[in-house]
Amino acid sequence: MKLNLTQKIAYNALFSAGARVIEVALALVIIGLTTRYLGDGGFGDYIIVITFVYIFSVIADLGLYSIVVREISRKGADEEKIVNNAFTLRFVAGFFILGSAFFVSLIFPYSGSVKHGIAIAALGFWILSNIQVLMGLFQKQLAMDKVAIAEILGRIIQLLFVLICVELDLGFLYIIFSIFLGAIFSFVLVLFFTSKYIKIRLRFDFRFWIVLLKQAYPLAVSAILVLIYFKLDTIFLSVMKSREAVGVYGLSYKILENLIFFPAMIVGLTMPIMSRYIFTDRDRFKSVVQRTLNFLLIAVVPMMFGTVLISDKIIKLIGGEIGFVDSPLVLNILMIALGFIFLGALFSNIIIAANKQKALAQIYFVGMIFNIITNFIFIPRYSYFGAAATTVATELLVTILMIFVVYKSVKFIPSFAVLFKAFFASSLMAFALYHFNYLNIFYLIIFGAVVYLSTIYFIGGVSKEEIEKLVGKKDY
Repeated sequence: MKLNLTQKIAYNALFSAGARVIEVALALVIIGLTTRYLGDGGFGDYIIVITFVYIFSVIADLGLYSIVVREISRKGADEEKIVNNAFTLRFVAGFFILGSAFFVSLIFPYSGSVKHGIAIAALGFWILSNIQVLMGLFQKQLAMDKVAIAEILGRIIQLLFVLICVELDLGFLYIIFSIFLGAIFSFVLVLFFTSKYIKIRLRFDFRFWIVLLKQAYPLAVSAILVLIYFKLDTIFLSVMKSREAVGVYGLSYKILENLIFFPAMIVGLTMPIMSRYIFTDRDRFKSVVQRTLNFLLIAVVPMMFGTVLISDKIIKLIGGEIGFVDSPLVLNILMIALGFIFLGALFSNIIIAANKQKALAQIYFVGMIFNIITNFIFIPRYSYFGAAATTVATELLVTILMIFVVYKSVKFIPSFAVLFKAFFASSLMAFALYHFNYLNIFYLIIFGAVVYLSTIYFIGGVSKEEIEKLVGKKDY
């Protein structure tokens, strides 16, 4: 049966969401094994390695991912030329940028094992960075299920190796090496799936590289600025406080990172459509934006309410019964930031679709300055609580500025009316969770989801028209 546009989006969203839930579950199992094996201090070292290398991977992105998605979505685009040149550019740049991570780490007061871990992790992140630039092709083709399969299998390989490390007591560096093994497995699968659409090969069209870089550099700058205010708190903690403090904050932050896949996934699926219609079909553009926002709000509000009520159970499940005492409160604070991150995912992509990358870079610059100043003020005094509160304030500021730029650029702001229905349904869910808090965490999650989804349906948060679109009776 041939699927219409809405059904394709729905299929990709549901498949990717289901696959991502599996991947998140695998990631949390890996984190749980790692925290129990390494302890809060050793896990702090693990977080330092991941965060440090992640900084270099963002720099290596060069802003190419979003540009590839936008450009191959244009009518008459030469997919093979765009994707292969972007892939080659990322491949070469990533090798040198991520390769420098170890040498830069030498100037930091980290232990020898942390520095060696950075060198190993850099290889894995380099492989992952090459996967990311290819994802734009799958987004355009609405074939994100293939990427999801590759990522799940890569996670399984990583998990199996971590289990071996724990069983044989191989130590910290082998835990880090599991990242590389999972990445290389996923990379091979993604290359195989890509061959269905185009032939991947290295292309050194330097003139076209310049064209790509000219378009992408505002996004590259934006990504680096986001990186600074999104990850610098962990670096500050690693320098200003103890490795145990990094572990407490890092466990909560890892949970946050595994939740923000959802807005990136949903907006990633609708980004090609927004790019296609923002200048050619305003009504269709507005329709896609509104439905995307509704979906994001309906998803994030119960996450925020529910996590606050069971955060202690979540931390004990992942981190164990010993250590990470303050992680539940840190997680509760970070969940506020999650709401703004969901909104930011949509509005930042609207700005990109509108070719206003420079304005986005300016927003992130303001966010970076604000974050650095507040981290310097609050981390020495309040440690990881100060870092979490600063994250919330920064995300709020950035989201407000994005909404302003979107309105100024496209003269349209989608309605937030569904937010009130999501709050009402989440409140009933929270009431139910509070009174049945003695139940196992998995029962609570299922119970809360049933209460929320049934309530949001009966109060009209999800309309009959939307359901008809999903089953194919209507299209956008």
